[in-house]
Amino acid sequence: MPEPFTPNIKRVATSAQSSETAARRGKKLLKEKKFDEALEVFEDLVRRNQADAFVHGAVARIKYKQKDLDGALDHFRISIKMDPTKPQAYVRSARIYATRGQLNEAREALQNAIRVHPQAPVAYLGLGAIYQREKKPELAIEQYQKALQYNPRLAPARKRLAEALASVGQTSEAMVQIGAALRIKPDDPEAYALKGRLHLLNRQYSDAQQAYERAVELDPEGTKAQIRTGLAEAYIQGGKLVHAEQVLNSLSQRERGPLLHKLWGDLYNAKGMHREALEEYRAASLAIGEDFGVEGAEAMDLLAEDGDEEKWELMAAEAKTAATGFVEKRRQL
Repeated sequence: MPEPFTPNIKRVATSAQSSETAARRGKKLLKEKKFDEALEVFEDLVRRNQADAFVHGAVARIKYKQKDLDGALDHFRISIKMDPTKPQAYVRSARIYATRGQLNEAREALQNAIRVHPQAPVAYLGLGAIYQREKKPELAIEQYQKALQYNPRLAPARKRLAEALASVGQTSEAMVQIGAALRIKPDDPEAYALKGRLHLLNRQYSDAQQAYERAVELDPEGTKAQIRTGLAEAYIQGGKLVHAEQVLNSLSQRERGPLLHKLWGDLYNAKGMHREALEEYRAASLAIGEDFGVEGAEAMDLLAEDGDEEKWELMAAEAKTAATGFVEKRRQL
């Protein structure tokens, strides 16, 4: 007796089913941080015109990681057009605009994020950062405080608020915010460095040294140069010149710039090496593109090595004031 016939039915996935499967696979790869593979999957969906707002947003995020800012911005725009209700795409596109110095465009994107989601703390944080870059600390403080209303544990907002408060002379209030940031994230080297800077502003040199030393412990690879420069400054101001020189020598192998020249000038000045200090202060000013403007400095270059030390000292003091003003003008905190 012949066996009963059993039809072999081949199921053909619809286009929608295929795109959903691909999108799920792309999300999985993205979660696993396999960005190149995820990008291939998502870009295939884009080519087949089967990409939704999430897919375009994912492509944008990967391209941002790859430093392809134009490509990232294009896909963020498409993502926003397909679904204008999600604040993330606005915030991330604002980050690109801010990186390029397009602060008006960044501000508009963040304001749009707030319009669609008035309780988005990261959008207020971004607005505060823009105002801070524009030297509008009062407006920055207002935005950081709004961010913290919606997320009191947003440590970056605490740190940026501390910077803004310090810039208007409210160092005690700034220290309160740094303390809160460290309670949220006790192993944050940047927060300890900011704490050190606040102690420096208050001329509490021993406390500044301790804070910066803790920051260095938490950043052993030296990824944040401002921690080391802050520590050197704390040592110089506190009279620990040997320690300061060791730190500056370690930085000189990797870092160049006006702040480092200025700190070498401070060190030489503290050691009574006024001619060397003058040269470093001049280098700091020139690195910023400012006119050195210390009367008599050019003529003093013509003197012998053992020239008039009193004049060197006076000019070094004038040069220090000028270089410090130039450097601090460029410095956030």
